[in-house]
Amino acid sequence: MLREYKMNCIVMGATMIFVLLAISFVGIVPSETLAQTTNTTTAAGAANATSAGGGGETTVVMPLGSSSATGGKGYEPPTVTVSAGGTVIWDNQDNALHTATSGNPDTATPDGKFDTGLIGANQQSKPLTMPTEPGDYVYFCTLHPFLVGTVTVQ
Repeated sequence: MLREYKMNCIVMGATMIFVLLAISFVGIVPSETLAQTTNTTTAAGAANATSAGGGGETTVVMPLGSSSATGGKGYEPPTVTVSAGGTVIWDNQDNALHTATSGNPDTATPDGKFDTGLIGANQQSKPLTMPTEPGDYVYFCTLHPFLVGTVTVQ
């Protein structure tokens, strides 16, 4: 009886370990992992990134600590230049939710030009197509309006 009890405990423990490992790997997809490291331009790469013409993608990073108003961190780079109709991806490397919403950051009023919606911690937005009208498009985080950036469309 004791031997059977020990055997059941071992089987149950092994099953729990397997389940925990399976759960921890559920969200990991190789293509997502690779996508996070491609097409990336950060402040270290350039202060004013430009997407390639004809559908190039530009990535803006929300760095760790950017949810703190006193942390001094903001979108990296703070200004990007894209071709008309180019796409931008926002990469949230912070531990808080963020958005990238075009509009007036002083009044926290969106203007409807583009909006990532909520981007979870350590997630990326879907590629957003920028307006085709040339100009500067200011955007902000609706949850942290002190985070402000600009997309320049040429």
